[in-house]
Amino acid sequence: MLPTPTITTVNVAALDVGHRLGLDRQIPIGAAVLTARLQGPTVHFSLDSYILRPSDPADALLAWLDQRLTTEGATITGYRLKDAIALLDRLPGAEWSPVLRALAGCGQQYLLDLSASVDDGPLTLQEACVHSHILCAPVDPNRRFADWVRSDVSEIEQDAQVDAIATFRLVIRRLARVNPVGHSIATAISGHFAEWLGEADYAATRLHVADLLSAAD
Repeated sequence: MLPTPTITTVNVAALDVGHRLGLDRQIPIGAAVLTARLQGPTVHFSLDSYILRPSDPADALLAWLDQRLTTEGATITGYRLKDAIALLDRLPGAEWSPVLRALAGCGQQYLLDLSASVDDGPLTLQEACVHSHILCAPVDPNRRFADWVRSDVSEIEQDAQVDAIATFRLVIRRLARVNPVGHSIATAISGHFAEWLGEADYAATRLHVADLLSAAD
């Protein structure tokens, strides 16, 4: 499908609380949202993020996402959104959450859910980015856990932003392959996106600028 004039890309940050015990147990601790709004000949971008600290109420993340992903008529994009839903569904209040309804395709929004696979099975976001030569955040579960329990969330927030931008770059590539109209939209967005990356004052955007420059060499 082709996107609506508002494209909202979400990345949910997770904490692996079971890796030391050999268990697959992750909990959502934050998110980053990159929004692109097409207004006439221009595209306006905004990047926002929120990371829970151990003392924060867990349902605050859903409330934060409710405010950013429930715009009527917007296109919500992400990588393997079903995985994000499964994470967020573990939070208190999830059964009443407007954002979970939106991510499940039951709201007034459209969805563009990215995924990729190889013969061995589905790819994670990190694996998909490696295949596409796009920067993403390498996550060390031990370091992330240690940072989070100390309420040191700056690097976790940066990682979430890096991955939200990476996902948007994957979205642009996906649009370019849909059909000629999608290719034209992707081309138009790409120019504005590159300009915004160069002007935005985030460590995450600077990392992606460096990644794009290295790819151009």
